[in-house]
Amino acid sequence: MTRQNRPEYAGPSPAAETEPTLPALGHNHASIDYTISRMSSVFILCVIREIYESGSAGFVSGLLSSVENYINLQCRDLDSVHCDALRFTLQHCTAASLNLQWTSIPEEELESILPLFTHVSHLSVDRRLLLKMLHCCSVSDVQQEAASVLLSILQHKLDFSCRSAMDLTTNTDSEPLHLTADDCRATSRVIQRAHSDTKTQLILQDCEIHTAGMDELFPVLHSVQLCCDKSLLLQFLAHVRPEEAESLSGALGEELDLSQTQLDPQVCRGLVLILEYCEGLTELDLSQCRLTDHNLDLLLPNLHKVQNIDFSGNNITDAGAQKIHSIVTRNSNIKTVRLFNNRIESREIFSTNPRFEIC
Repeated sequence: MTRQNRPEYAGPSPAAETEPTLPALGHNHASIDYTISRMSSVFILCVIREIYESGSAGFVSGLLSSVENYINLQCRDLDSVHCDALRFTLQHCTAASLNLQWTSIPEEELESILPLFTHVSHLSVDRRLLLKMLHCCSVSDVQQEAASVLLSILQHKLDFSCRSAMDLTTNTDSEPLHLTADDCRATSRVIQRAHSDTKTQLILQDCEIHTAGMDELFPVLHSVQLCCDKSLLLQFLAHVRPEEAESLSGALGEELDLSQTQLDPQVCRGLVLILEYCEGLTELDLSQCRLTDHNLDLLLPNLHKVQNIDFSGNNITDAGAQKIHSIVTRNSNIKTVRLFNNRIESREIFSTNPRFEIC
């Protein structure tokens, strides 16, 4: 059998190994550490259940020492006894790293597990369990501290993308996640309740959100670094109100990529608001957006706030290009403007200015 075809080692069967392991956890033998650190999540779950049923907190510290404080429960279905065992383990540990990727936990058990995350330093979780946790944290003021702790152990990152949801054993859940208004409201409440000085990275790639859901997110965008697909970005721009533009601009950061999208009037209006309130974009990519001179006229008043602008592959004519040239020559902040593949015939005025890329 070749190495490539050899099945992955999942550790000894729980029935064969659990009983002799528990006494050994009280002794910090290197050989035991070496073996347990390579145990599968099936085995780890069995061990913490045996420890819970033994009632010995000393076994918890022995286990954590052996697995270097890493509790792997990935891809497991936890029943009520397993949840009791997890609570017992968390109660007697400090700064553990907990892997709950693709772990199934009954919703009624989460409420009493979340407060114990104060004993966790890092949490790995898939997007569906993350949603359950956010809803649990948002339902009552009692969970306000849990909201702050949850964001902290997630490294202030709420990741709803497919990459956080990919189950390598089944290759499922690669479809876009539809976030309802209730989902967005729960997310917003957790961010608000955390009262953190650190911005939350909100990753909405591979997500679908309707207008009602966006309305729930706009109030917390000032506390967020937003990462989303272009389709969702267009929705945010189309629905942003003037009083929300500054928050959305700050959430989008210093680079804005709208390349290969069609900017309808509502999106253009939103983009105008973003440029008006932004403190300075380093990159604005509007290549292949079917921009005309008319669209350009809307953007020109705040174009000087952008350092590098890509207008390539549009329908800008000599008239629009002349206006761009006038703004660039008056503003040293603009470093580069790409204008190639447009409907520009007269290019002489651009040849002496190295900031233009037109050929």
